[in-house]
Amino acid sequence: MLKNALLNERYAAFVLAMLAFVASLVGGLVYSGWLLVPAAVAGALVLLGVHDMRQHRHSILRNYPVIGHLRFLMESIRPEMRQYIIESDHDEVPFSRQDRALVYRRAKGDEDKLPFGTSENVYGSGYVWLTHSAAPTAIVDTNFRVRIGGPACRQPYEASIYNISAMSFGALSGNAILALNTGARKGGFAHDTGEGSISRYHRQGGGDLIFQVASGYFGCRNEDGSFSPNALRNWLPIRRSR
Repeated sequence: MLKNALLNERYAAFVLAMLAFVASLVGGLVYSGWLLVPAAVAGALVLLGVHDMRQHRHSILRNYPVIGHLRFLMESIRPEMRQYIIESDHDEVPFSRQDRALVYRRAKGDEDKLPFGTSENVYGSGYVWLTHSAAPTAIVDTNFRVRIGGPACRQPYEASIYNISAMSFGALSGNAILALNTGARKGGFAHDTGEGSISRYHRQGGGDLIFQVASGYFGCRNEDGSFSPNALRNWLPIRRSR
C-alpha cells in the first residue's frame, strides 16, 4: 500500500500529508513545540488516508485518499453555491428567487412593489403577457367545456377545461380532499382522485370525480395486479352527464 502511494499520483495528497507530518513532528521535537500543532493535523490526515485506502464502501475515497473528501464536501454545498452564486433571479427550480422573494415580502407585510419598471426582459423571446385589446371582441360561448365521448358514446361528459389534477388521498389530509372536491362542485369542474383511490371525502363534497385507473395502485385491480372491471363498477356508480 505504501509503495502504491509513493508511485501513483492519485495518492499525492496522502503522500504530502505524510511528509508534512514527519517534517512537523521532527521540527516540533527539535526546534519549537508549536510545530506539533500542524503535526497533529497532518497526522489526522494520514490516519484518514489510511482509512480511505482500506475501506471498500466508496471507490472515490479508495482511489483518491484524503483529497477524495473534497468531492463530497463540494457536493454537499452544491445547492448553496448554486443558489447564492450561480443561479440567477429568474431561474426556476421550481420557483425563481424573484418569485420566492415576492412571497417572503408579502408574508411579512412588506412592500411588494418595485419602483422603476420591471426586471424582466419583456421584449425577449418567450416572454408572455396579457394586454388590453384596442378592438375587443364579444365572447359568445363562456361555457369553456370539452365533450368527452364520440357519437357512439351513450353517456358523454362535458368536461371543464379547468380541473383539479391528480393528488392522492395518501398525500393530502381528509379536509384537503373535501375542500378540493367541494370547490370542484361549486366551480363545475372535475377532481382527479390520483393513485390513492376514492375515499369518503371525495364523495362528500359532491364534485365530479376522475378515477385514476391507468397508474393507480388501489381500487380496481385483481390479486395479480391486472385490471378488474368488477372492482371499477363497485367503486364508481355510473353518473349521467349534466
